[in-house]
Parts: sequence; structure tokens; C-alpha cells
Amino acid sequence: MDKKTFSETRDKIHRYVAEHRLHDAFGYTRSLAQAVGNHDAYRELEQLENNYRMMLSYASRGAEDPSRAEMTASLGSSLLGITDNLERDNLTPSEPTLYFNTLRYERMQRADSIGSLLDQYIKASADGSIFNLVSGSARSEKAQAAARERDELERRIFNRLWVTHPLSAADEDAVAAIFEHDSVPGYASELFAWAIILGGLHYFDSIRVALLTRLYTNPAPRLSGIGLIGLALLLNAFPERKLSRNAEQRLNALRDTPTWSSDLRLVAMELVKTIDTDRITAKIQDELVPGMMKLRPEIERKISLNIEELDPAEMEENPAWQEMLHSSGLADKLKEMSEIQEEGGDIMMGTFSHLKTFPFFNEVANWFMPFHPENPAIAAERDGASAIADIILAAPFLCDSDKYSIMLSMRQVPEAQRRLMMQQFNAHEAQLAEIRAASLPESDRRNIVNKQIQNAFRFFRLFRRKGEMPNPFAKGVNLALAAPFAAELHQPDTLNLIGEFYFGHGYWSQALGVFDIIADIAVPDAPLYQKMGHAHQKLGHYEEAVACYERAEMLDGRSDWTLRRLARCLMALHRPEEALKRLRVLEQRKPDKPATALNIGRCLLELERYDEAIAAYFKSEYLDPDSVKPLRPLAWCLLMAGDLERSRKYYEKVITRTDPVPTDYLNLGHLNLADGKFREAMNFYKLNIAARTPESPATGTSRKEAVDAFIAEMRADTPHLQRLGADTALIPLLIDSVLYDA
Repeated sequence: MDKKTFSETRDKIHRYVAEHRLHDAFGYTRSLAQAVGNHDAYRELEQLENNYRMMLSYASRGAEDPSRAEMTASLGSSLLGITDNLERDNLTPSEPTLYFNTLRYERMQRADSIGSLLDQYIKASADGSIFNLVSGSARSEKAQAAARERDELERRIFNRLWVTHPLSAADEDAVAAIFEHDSVPGYASELFAWAIILGGLHYFDSIRVALLTRLYTNPAPRLSGIGLIGLALLLNAFPERKLSRNAEQRLNALRDTPTWSSDLRLVAMELVKTIDTDRITAKIQDELVPGMMKLRPEIERKISLNIEELDPAEMEENPAWQEMLHSSGLADKLKEMSEIQEEGGDIMMGTFSHLKTFPFFNEVANWFMPFHPENPAIAAERDGASAIADIILAAPFLCDSDKYSIMLSMRQVPEAQRRLMMQQFNAHEAQLAEIRAASLPESDRRNIVNKQIQNAFRFFRLFRRKGEMPNPFAKGVNLALAAPFAAELHQPDTLNLIGEFYFGHGYWSQALGVFDIIADIAVPDAPLYQKMGHAHQKLGHYEEAVACYERAEMLDGRSDWTLRRLARCLMALHRPEEALKRLRVLEQRKPDKPATALNIGRCLLELERYDEAIAAYFKSEYLDPDSVKPLRPLAWCLLMAGDLERSRKYYEKVITRTDPVPTDYLNLGHLNLADGKFREAMNFYKLNIAARTPESPATGTSRKEAVDAFIAEMRADTPHLQRLGADTALIPLLIDSVLYDA
């Protein structure tokens, strides 16, 4: 079937299942089965639909059936699973993506199965260990050959686990067994675990979920962490899918383990933080790095050294260096980066994104390969670089992907410089030992989870064929909104932590999603509604913001912060009377605030209460004489009040103290027209047209557009000109006169 037609039909099936309209969903799924020619799927659909009809028959007779909702959900999930299989059948013959290229290759290897490949790997791992033991060195020829064989098998197994769907019961048993096998190195188990997750993101599979529940209970901390991350990503990606009974029982059993809730909260928070990676990367690339480059000449001049010759320790102790950092603002930025790193923010993404073009990263498996110095891909780079490899292995602030980037980039370093680096490492062996000793222990749960998530995030963001992969991070990952984790995460303290992260970093929509849940499950308080109102206001949802601020006002009427923002939103909605009510309260509490007086003036101006508005603007000007904000509206109010001389005085201030806008010239034209100074009025109207047209017509408003805008504003201001006593019948003639003379 045509890919586009299939995709449209699939989307209809998903929509009908979500709406519990299974009759239509069955019909469209049958049409797909017929088009693809999958007779097994067609027969399975007939059986499922018969079950559904039987359930409907019982329901129509009014029979009680407590399992009806669960059965409906199970039938819908089965329909989606059949649709997945039909899609794979439809795409497998010719789809050019890496997933289907790999699937076609693996299907050609008929003699292999997941179980047989795993058996081969166990044997190869055992043989490699024997070679190392006998030779006493991992560099022996036989040991190297065994390492290459294991490396090839690791990729075959990864690819097979990735593209096999669905996994069979035999596959589940074989994979579960290898995670417990003593001969299998830990890095291989972690690699295979990620293959299970990656395949599950393409097509949902309950057996993969069951395997990940087993992984979570594995005693190896890294493997356990990967299992929990995988569960989080898969169940978040497919909230509408019904788990098999076995997978559901295993998942429910995990909920009884003492560490489940705390671990899930940890993973949820680390996944939430991935949404901030782009902001952090942009901040480093757009602010920190340019700032350092800008400071470089000054450093070299003041310290009288070539910057490459500076010892970092000396720079930290040099007062001139510290002074330059503070005066340039870089010290604050560096401190902010340090705080972001302490919170688990990914400050390395931008740095290492440029080091992901090595051929090593063309393989999907290599993005998830735990760093181990004996990996054949980097073993050749270890000649004379053992110290670097050992330090990188112990570095707690680098994920595996970035560690490989460093080792692979070593080949770009000239031999002479590489030898110099080795000498420096050897000379600082004591400090290196301290670095290794200070490294976070491998069992540090947060660091393990954080680095595994960074590995995954880099793959989905930087892989050369990333567009072919289902990206779980594309819209951010918020487990608090995922139904499978509601029991654990719908706790006020957890939700507050997630909500505060989104709110504090300006992710307003995401913050609102969490705050809405808190509002439903917790006792409402003013700070919560204040934050919700602020988020809505930032998104331009002024009606919703007003509703939230009014609730906050009801709970805490003493908050000036709430009143100010409520007034602003009411003004944005052109509800000046209500805004004025709040602003008068603020004025009564703190009468010396120029911003309050200014906003009161704006409300009164919109209400056309010009005399009162003038008083408010004069007060604002008195309280803050240096501010230019009151000048323009005050000049207009004086004009509307008929005080032409003072209006002219303030418009002159507007022209001299601010950057004039076209409206200023228009209003000065009105003022002179009202004062009987027709020639001056026409001159200002011409300036209005000229101000709309920049020196380079190709980059701005055209002459015709400027004239049209002038005419439109003249017509809109007709009531104001009438108020000023101008003969409105003369306006068309005046416009033509301006156009003739312009």
C-alpha cells in the first residue's frame, strides 16, 4: 500500500481507539490487513471483533460486567499492535531507513536467532577471558582476535534486538539469562539493554517492558538504572497501550520495592532537565565562548604572556585575571555554568556535538556502548595514551559517548604534541590519582541516571540519521503527565519540584501542565495561583491569567505582586475600570510608586477621563523626573483636554528626549490644526509620512503604504479632531493638500 495512504489510515485507527469507537477501528484495520495481504492478521481481527460483539451483546442486555472497561482497553491496544505489525509488513520490502535496512539484513541471516547469537557471545566471552589469563596480557594476538569477534557479535546482537518485533517468549528467556551470566561483561549487558529500549520506541512490545522490569532489579547499579530509564521512556511514549498480564504483574511488583518511588522521582527529574539542554548550549556558545574570545587580547596584554603558556592554576591566583573576569561579567556566567552542572544540567552537549562526526558514530550501537578502554575502536589509540584513557574512564562528569569522542579525537593531535601530553600526564601523576580518588563512585544513582540519559539524548539529537528515529525527547519528557506513573509522581513535593524547574527556566506551558495537577490534588494557595497566572501571562493567555490572579487575590488580598500583574492583564484585555480598581489599592498602600501612577494614567486615558489622567501622569513625572514614559501619553491627554500650550511643550520634550515615532508627528499636526496653524499642521503630517518611509525603500515601508497608513489614521482620529473643534469636512481636502505638497 502507498505509504501516505497507510499512514493516514493508521492515524484514523489510533484516533478511533482513543475515542473508544472500536467498530470503525476494526473496519480500517481490516482494510489494512487486506491491502498488505496479511491473512494471519485478518483472522486475528475476526476473533477479536467477535469477542467485542459478544461484549456489546451483554452490555445491550444490561448485564453487569466489571471487566468491560479493561476489556475495551485491551481490545484497543490489540488493534494498535496489529496495526504496528501491518505497518512493518508494508514498509519492510522497500523502506530505505536504517531500521528497515537492518531488519532486511537480519531476516536474511536465517540460521541465526537471538538465542543462538547470545550463545555464541557467551562462548566468545569465555574464550577471551581464557586467552587473557594464559597470555597474561590483553594485547596478545589471540586476545585481540577474541576481542574483535566479541565486538562483531555485540553489534549483531544489538541490531537483532533492536529490529526484532515482537520479541518471543524464547527471546525473553534468552535475553534475561544473559543479563545474569557471569561470562558476559557488564558493558555488553548495558549495550543490549539499550537495544531493547530503542526497539521498543519504534514499536511497542510488552515483552520488552517485562525485560526492563527485570533489569531494574538487577544488582548492577548501571544496568538497574538503564532498566528504569527504559521503562520511563517506553511507558511515556505509549500511554494508550495495554500491557500483557505478565508485564503488568512485573511492573506492579516493582511498586512494592523500597527504592521504586525514590528512583522513579529521580529519573523523572533527570528526564525533565533534558528540555533545558538547548538553552544551556546556546548560552555557552552565544555568551560564554564569545566573551572568553573577546577577553583574550586583554589577558595577553595585561599578563604579558601568550595565553597558551598560562598555567590554569596561576590564572586562578592572579588578581588581574580575576578582576578581568568580574569586570567582563564572565565570572558570573562561569558561576552560573558551575551551578547548572551541579544541578545535573548538560553543559557538555555543545562542546562535544562537534566531535560526533567520527566513523565510529555511524553505528547506532556505538552511541550506547559503555566506555571501556579495551574497545577495539579505541585500543589502537591507546599506544602511549593509557593515562588519558584511565582518567577518562573515571571522569564522573562525562557520559560514555563524550568519553569516546575524546579518545577518538586524540588521533587528530600531532605525534609531537601527543608525546608532550603524555609527559605532562606522567609528571602530574599525583594529581591524577587525586582526580580518580575524587571521582564519584559508580554506585552514585543520580550520576548514573544522568549520564545514561545524556548518552540517549546525544544519539537522538546528533546521530547523522536522527530524523529516522522516534525521538522520545522531541517534546520534552514529563513523567508526571504519564498515567502509568501517576500513583508515584502525583505527590505535592514531587510535582512542586518538577513544576518549579519548568517555571524557573521559563518553560511556561510545561509548568502549567504540572501546576494544574497540583491544583487538583492539593489544598490551593496563593503562590500556586500566582505562578499559574504568571505562566499564562507570559504565554499571552490573559483571560486565564486574570482568573488565576483573581483566585490568588481571593486567597491573599495583601499581595502587591498579584495586584500589579492582575492590573496589567486587565489592561491588556481593555478592561480599564477593573484594572483601575486594583491600581487604586496599590496607590493607597504605596503612594510613592511612579509605575503605579503611570498605569493609573493609562487606565484613565482609555476611559477618556483626561483631566484625571493628566493628574496621574504629572504625579508619575514628579516621582521619577528622569523617566520619559509619561511624556507621550501626558502630551496627548493635555491635547484632548484642550490645553494646547502645555501639550505642545510636552510634545517638544517627546521629540527631543525620545526617538520620535510617526504618531508623534501626526499628533503634532492635530495640535497645530486645532491651534489654527494650518501650514505647521501640514508640515507635521508630511513628517508623519516621511517617518514611515526609511532611507532604503527596499528594506521598509513603501511610499504608497506610508500614505495609506497616514490616511487610515487621519480617518480614525476624526472623532478626536471633532473634539478639538476642527471642521471634519475639511479633512479629505487637507489630506489631498498634504499629498500634493509632499
